[in-house]
Amino acid sequence: MKVAKWRATTQTLWQVEWPKVANATIVFAEVVRSNRQLSSKVGGVLAKLLRTQLDGDELFKHCKDMQAEKMDLGGKVESVAAERDEIAKVVAYLEALLKESESKLAEFELWVTKEKKANRELEEELLLYKKEVV
Repeated sequence: MKVAKWRATTQTLWQVEWPKVANATIVFAEVVRSNRQLSSKVGGVLAKLLRTQLDGDELFKHCKDMQAEKMDLGGKVESVAAERDEIAKVVAYLEALLKESESKLAEFELWVTKEKKANRELEEELLLYKKEVV
């Protein structure tokens, strides 16, 4: 009789719990389906995140390259400025030499004019002496 009682209890329990088990199974199936959808969405988000990270890494590398180029160009600008200053000094020196040469040229022209005048006077004297000799 214990077996019959146990069977009756089991059957009653099964009748009461069966809808709960069926509902839990349905809920479990929905959760699994939802989990697959969520997993797919997470996979998509992870793929986008990976692409974004790769793009970020590429941008970071490009930024570092541009900063190195900026530093290099800064050095070149400083070098060009130093060269410009040196060239300005050379130009100033050459201009001073040109002025000095122009002033010496003017002195030599004045000296040549005096020498020509003295030469003419000597030639005139020479002509006078020749006439006297003749």
